[in-house]
Amino acid sequence: MSSVTRFQGKDEDLVQVLGYINFSSGKPDVRTLQALNRLYGWAIAGNANAANATGSPYVGMPAWVSIQHWLQDRLVLLAKEQTAFQENAQASQVFELVWSKLLPAYLDFHSDLLFHQEPEALLNGFFLGKAIESVLTQGPPWTETDRIVADSIRQLNDYVGYRPVAVLEGRRLEPYPHEWSRPIPLYIEGVGVAFGPYYEIISQTLEILRNTSNEILQSAYFDLANLEELAVDARAYDFDHPVNKRPNYHFGQWDPHRIDMSGNYRRFVIQQVTIDALLARVRDEKDG
Repeated sequence: MSSVTRFQGKDEDLVQVLGYINFSSGKPDVRTLQALNRLYGWAIAGNANAANATGSPYVGMPAWVSIQHWLQDRLVLLAKEQTAFQENAQASQVFELVWSKLLPAYLDFHSDLLFHQEPEALLNGFFLGKAIESVLTQGPPWTETDRIVADSIRQLNDYVGYRPVAVLEGRRLEPYPHEWSRPIPLYIEGVGVAFGPYYEIISQTLEILRNTSNEILQSAYFDLANLEELAVDARAYDFDHPVNKRPNYHFGQWDPHRIDMSGNYRRFVIQQVTIDALLARVRDEKDG
């Protein structure tokens, strides 16, 4: 399938996302996440006639800003064309909350943890979807900005990884709030692979795993059917930190806080330094 064919239906995707923002209460929706992912693909392509799933998010207008403009412009037209969208107060206020309030507040909240990252590296289509879900989950009144933003950040911050905690005078010390963050989703079960720089390498990796013998997967304690999400840890990697001395930790880990009722891990989080090194190696071989 060509990249141009893959991104046909941009207007339908805008309508899908707008319907979700205007009428949903925040329950995750596969079609909306897929639509946001495709819109992100359009945005990083920079040219509607040459959509590129592996385009660079660092060229041109930031993708997350382009998506905001497209959605707002399409909402104005929908309000004139469809009766269902004539009442769009929720969508208008959620736009403001997500793009003008939550995303800047999230980056500011993690100014120490994600100081080395550009927003373009963090805010892919799936991340935007999770940000929208978190705001909608808080519920109206939408004018309560402080409440909604603070609770949305807490909802987004769902990963800390392996963190040994000290016990002081019989009191267990837990990770403090700023240690928790939201890893960048690269694959979501039932939705697909996130468009962007990692699209090809993640897609090929998943295909290899699908064709790997069950014996090898069982030896590695890896069942692809249990993989609900594959994400990348956006935090800086400290090679000297004791937690990173564990064998194979730098390759990634199962999220110890994402376990189902059967005791299976559901989210695998890759270290960004590792996937970037793999991607650089692949590119070097292609160039060679």
